[in-house]
Amino acid sequence: MPLAIAIGVAGIAGAGASLIGAHDASSAASNAAAANNALQEQIYNSNKGLETPFITSGDNAETELNGFLGLGGDPKATQAAFQKYLDSTGYQFNLDQGMGAVTNSKAASGLLGSGSLVKSLDAFGTGLADQYGQQYVGNLQNEVSTGANSANALAGQGQSYANAVSGNNNSAAAASGNADLAAANSFNSLLGNAFSAYGLSRGGSSFGGGTSGGNAFAPGLNVGG
Repeated sequence: MPLAIAIGVAGIAGAGASLIGAHDASSAASNAAAANNALQEQIYNSNKGLETPFITSGDNAETELNGFLGLGGDPKATQAAFQKYLDSTGYQFNLDQGMGAVTNSKAASGLLGSGSLVKSLDAFGTGLADQYGQQYVGNLQNEVSTGANSANALAGQGQSYANAVSGNNNSAAAASGNADLAAANSFNSLLGNAFSAYGLSRGGSSFGGGTSGGNAFAPGLNVGG
């Protein structure tokens, strides 16, 4: 094979390889973006699974708190929830012990059947209920705060997820665009090299001139005059 033709064929092969390489680069960028997005989604869903129970608990606590404070809800459900809370604490034991102590104290003073005993028992019972009521409110507020913190954390993680996915997609789009541009250049080079090789194979120069009295692309036409 004449050297000129070999050079033309090599140019075609090189342009073809560049075209294939550009396609592979675009595919690799798209695959990498898809894999990164899948990982980001997995991480977000994992965080969501961890945060959701705290968010749900906080929402439930807020409902109970609003009901207890008279800000809405079902009064019967609110009272039942508070009673359930009292039953889970030492409230009843402390109430019984306290009432007994007040009664014994008044009995020792000869006031067992007096109005003073009734007032003292009422004051003790009210004070104890108020104490446990404040504890109940405090516990609900802690649950609400924990739920709110978890919701805020999940919102931040969601924003990070969105930013990461957008970044991955933008990078893939840029890489794909560059690959498409490189592919177009390679295709143009491929066509140019093909025409040059064809011309050389017909005995012409790469510029269309002929050494045998004709043009490679129009036999018999002498562009040299």
